Amino acid sequence: MYIPRLALIIPVNIQPTTMNAELSGRVVLITGASAGIGEATALEFAKYNSKLILLARRAEKLQKLKSQILEKYPNTQIHTCEVDVRNKQAINDAIANLPQELKDIDVLVNNAGLAIGFEALEDQTQEGIQTVLETNVNGLIYVTQAVLPRMKERNCGDIIMMGSISGKQSHGYGNSIYSASKFAVEGITDSLRKELIKTKIRVLLIRPGSVNTEFTLNRSRGNQEFFKIYYSGYEPLNAKDIAECIIFGASRPANVVISELTVLPNAQADVSLIHRDTDLNFMNALSEQYKK
Repeated sequence: MYIPRLALIIPVNIQPTTMNAELSGRVVLITGASAGIGEATALEFAKYNSKLILLARRAEKLQKLKSQILEKYPNTQIHTCEVDVRNKQAINDAIANLPQELKDIDVLVNNAGLAIGFEALEDQTQEGIQTVLETNVNGLIYVTQAVLPRMKERNCGDIIMMGSISGKQSHGYGNSIYSASKFAVEGITDSLRKELIKTKIRVLLIRPGSVNTEFTLNRSRGNQEFFKIYYSGYEPLNAKDIAECIIFGASRPANVVISELTVLPNAQADVSLIHRDTDLNFMNALSEQYKK
């Protein structure tokens, strides 16, 4: 006897994913957006149809990133601004002069930061000290101060701070000033979260371990051999790894706060303990190369 086959039609849910729904149309301001983690974060938010405000010192790199994003995601709304976060007035002007449709910032990613050299504390220059602290600490404060009042008026928003495992522990290899700046970020973040406890504003801290970006190349003043040795014998994180963590935090339901997130490559246990598949005396090799 012939038994006809029954076609089972299962409707496919074509609604946007939770992440799409949470991020689509949100206005996201990213500092230090021209390279590294900032660049990767801009690309990730663009994927989810967020509106982007990209701040950095290097205008040409911002324009290159803008073109790259629009090539992949042509409908993305992007506003770029060449600004040094150390300049409080420039930050205030940049925020005040945003296009009307971008004035209500939903997500602030305080990513701008740097380190200069690996010299011991006694050999740090006044200029280098000021540059690191004014960028990593003052700049983060200035941008937050410029964005926060409107977030408080709207009683919503995410403030995402880019910390570092160097804000919990220093490796001692010329890390005193950078580590001090990231310890400051820890304190600012903790205090701000408590100041805003009666609001719906979320304060998140991302604490990366070893990430392979131009950050270390710039820190070593363009020393390619030093850069190569620094990441030898293991697989560090990449900028997209951290950007995805930022996206995860920003896309959680309103009542969920990823208050702190430490992100390490598998070979890293803390700021100074990294397992390397090499017989190279890592610290000696770095020291010799850095002196060149």
